Amino acid sequence: MTLRIKGTRWAIWLVLLLLSFATYSQSMLHSLGWVSTFTPVEETFRYPQLTEFVYSTHHHQLIWLQPTDRVLLEQLLQMVVQAKLSPFFATRLQQLQQFKLNEQYYRYDLTATDTLLAFVSYRELLRENKTTWLYGHGLPKVWAQPSLQTVDDFNKAIAQEQLSEYLHQLGANSPAYQQYQKAIQQLTHDALRSTPLLQHKNLIRVGETLPDKETLFTRLEMAGLSVPFAIKKQDWYGQELKKVVQQFQIQHGLKADGVIGPETMQWLNYPLQERIRRLALNAERSILWPQQRQAIVLVNLPSFDLSYYYKGNRAFYSKVIVGKQARKTPLLDIKMDSLVLNPTWNVPPKIMREDIIPILRYNPNYLTNKGIQVIKGWSNPVVIDHGAIQWHRVNPKTFPFRMRQLSGNYNALGTYKFNTPNKRAIYLHDTPAKYLFDKPSRAFSSGCIRVQHADKFAHTLAKTQGFRSNNISPNGQGSNARVPLKRRLPVHLIYKTSWIESGRIFFRDDIYGYDYNPTVQDLAMQESQQAF
Repeated sequence: MTLRIKGTRWAIWLVLLLLSFATYSQSMLHSLGWVSTFTPVEETFRYPQLTEFVYSTHHHQLIWLQPTDRVLLEQLLQMVVQAKLSPFFATRLQQLQQFKLNEQYYRYDLTATDTLLAFVSYRELLRENKTTWLYGHGLPKVWAQPSLQTVDDFNKAIAQEQLSEYLHQLGANSPAYQQYQKAIQQLTHDALRSTPLLQHKNLIRVGETLPDKETLFTRLEMAGLSVPFAIKKQDWYGQELKKVVQQFQIQHGLKADGVIGPETMQWLNYPLQERIRRLALNAERSILWPQQRQAIVLVNLPSFDLSYYYKGNRAFYSKVIVGKQARKTPLLDIKMDSLVLNPTWNVPPKIMREDIIPILRYNPNYLTNKGIQVIKGWSNPVVIDHGAIQWHRVNPKTFPFRMRQLSGNYNALGTYKFNTPNKRAIYLHDTPAKYLFDKPSRAFSSGCIRVQHADKFAHTLAKTQGFRSNNISPNGQGSNARVPLKRRLPVHLIYKTSWIESGRIFFRDDIYGYDYNPTVQDLAMQESQQAF
């Protein structure tokens, strides 16, 4: 079996090599009459050699004869188009729909095959570009052709008449992807009707008259919320309607106080087309998110929360604080290897230069009050007398020393550090600033992730890892007491600004601006208008 596959791959490479030297005017597709002799193949297809090879492999038979296969392909393309990731796919989808309408089956078939090759190549390359393509950059104009293995898989699906199954594996097999598709279908249906904006400048509280109540009810229902008929008959804002509004606020990451203020109004009036685009974008991102729930920590940055799954169930959940706009928490796949009790904190040079030294110019006692030492360096922790330094004369950019905060009540890491070794020095930790967890938007850190109820998280880890509780108690422990985990735990920092839960659509603010790419969106609009 291994020899046969290896031989097949060599044959494919040989054919592709020969095709690469072939003159396009002599192409097989021209000879068969599938493409006009006046149309250069390289202007018609993105991967002309590969497209020709696929058809020659299958004896020049049409591939997309089954309506189900065509529907599945177009659904996959539609998601990328709605996400506005690439003008190429927008143009191709419009071409396919036009060919089908005009019953140009040969042109549809050829275009579908070439487009599918581009799509599987995009999906294949996505993991290499997972922090750029779907996070504000969009796809480049041109990307590499699919790998030999990917072409093998496509050819095998055609030969075994399993094209539908193959297409399902590209998206529809994922429960999360299916939920996004269903939500988009519903919103697309809602977008067909014209709904005016809800316009009211003042706050609306319980007991007050409802202005433009019909628009309010319609927009709440567009968010998947049911407004009982008894409420619709009322002209005033009652307690039952407040519960519906609070659920809407929860779905959009707002303070669930039931008051219809500026932020709630903004989300009520949020354009449906933008909701659809962001759902489609997150559907594509969901391809990258880990599916296993046996042992994993997921931190969703825009929703400011952490979930620890163990044996398929969520064992722990908490709010988190993530990096501010100027110091974003990066998207990372890392592993937790230990707990650190009563940690000291090596102050990052950037924080030392931009935050601490400016404070010392007018408050020289800051270091003493916060338990921070000035040391010669990480590898030479000799303590410098910071009281002898004339801070008003210090240039932060050329300051030659480092700073370290001792463990204690003021330590920025709190009592627990959840160590995740990585080049970016990003980890999870406790914090003394507990009050910040009460805020609905929590982008306050310098990049690391502060965990609410860190002590409970530590005890949950100990329980699932098989530690005794007293092993991870900070009481009586010295600084930086390290407790290695028995099994390293995957930690994924993801960026999910919309999701579906119990049939309801949840949205969060795009805190880092990764959802929007005006250049790609404008190009997509222009090219789709120019396509036939």
